[in-house]
Amino acid sequence: MSDRTDSAARTGGKRVQLGSNVLALGFAGRVGRVAQRWLKIRVDLVSGRGDTLRPSPGRVMLVPPTATFADFGLGVDLAFGRWDVTRRRSFRAGWHGRHERRGSGRGDLPPERIVHGSMSRGTRFEYLFDDDEKWVHECVVEELVGRRETVSRAPIPVPILGWGTIPDQFGRQTAEDQDVATPRPPARRHRGTARPLDLAAVREASRADDVATLLSAVEGRDLGAALQQVGDALMRAYRSAGAADQAPLVGALREIETLLGHRGWEGDDVLAEEIGALLSGSERRGRTLSVDIEELAEVMANGGEDPGGYLHLDTGEVVHAFLHHGMEDLTADHSQDEDDNLWIYVDHDASAAYADMAAFAATAPDRLGGILSVAIRGRGAIARFRRTVDELDLWNDWQAFSDDRAFGRARALLRSQGIRPV
Repeated sequence: MSDRTDSAARTGGKRVQLGSNVLALGFAGRVGRVAQRWLKIRVDLVSGRGDTLRPSPGRVMLVPPTATFADFGLGVDLAFGRWDVTRRRSFRAGWHGRHERRGSGRGDLPPERIVHGSMSRGTRFEYLFDDDEKWVHECVVEELVGRRETVSRAPIPVPILGWGTIPDQFGRQTAEDQDVATPRPPARRHRGTARPLDLAAVREASRADDVATLLSAVEGRDLGAALQQVGDALMRAYRSAGAADQAPLVGALREIETLLGHRGWEGDDVLAEEIGALLSGSERRGRTLSVDIEELAEVMANGGEDPGGYLHLDTGEVVHAFLHHGMEDLTADHSQDEDDNLWIYVDHDASAAYADMAAFAATAPDRLGGILSVAIRGRGAIARFRRTVDELDLWNDWQAFSDDRAFGRARALLRSQGIRPV
């Protein structure tokens, strides 16, 4: 038997024509052996919920050759102790430090694709869990594992090594936090493909008691930075609507309630509780007051030589401090003493402005966030930050963001005084 024939026999007779040479190849057996090898993938949890995790907790995952990226993601979620695994997962080739892509695009790895077919030793990719909480993982293929080491394992991705402190996926610390024992339904993804929110249209529709237009103004919109303002508008519309018009508002209010629970800014818990009580017909007892949350938030933001303002406990009127003091100077008649006792002073929180700027910078994409973080350092931070926001064409985003945080603080203040706004 010739060398060529002998070679063909040893390799199972598989041939490929390259120019004038016929080579006998044994790829069939080799591919079969490679397909049986598992992947060992290191997964570092680098950020989530607006925070960078240093040092990063991690897991080493053992991934079977049949696993898809969706299977891998689920295995990682369970390895990191996540109890609500219904959230969206997305994957992207390479490592970019921040995973913001939504939908299909260059570099995206479809969840249904087999992991093994796209990977080799040293390959890096990103895994993003939950579009809202944004848990970002850096994944690196460390090695291929032989069949002898995996022969008794079930064909599912499993952790074989771990380290670090694992945060709760929603930042909860105790069983009493946000009804941990009962997972909430997934919140609507209010980012990515959602359209920008027009707050002016929301307010106009609410003032006009136009339920259909109000719902149209919020449906499919990015509500993330305006939950307090949208929730306030929806509640006002619900209270003034008849039974027939209230029904379509219930779903929107429930969604706001859920999103508030996940976001967790100051006053979000108060509004979420008020929405739940309103829809269940069990609004708590206590002083009700027709007060404009927007006006109250504006007074609380009033700094300067005569900061803050006053809230009238009978009428709900809100007045800047310098105007109230001016009225006192002009009024010589002390018969107004009884009315004066109904005014409570609303102080200005000097630290709130800086906290809002820092929070906004933390939510911005890396490059913009870095620029904004520099802008708030040192003297003149507020003026410099505002100029920078304007130059980066982020003014409308900043206005909605800062107003919503101010709304939350105003609502928390009213709760501390035993007042329920209506």
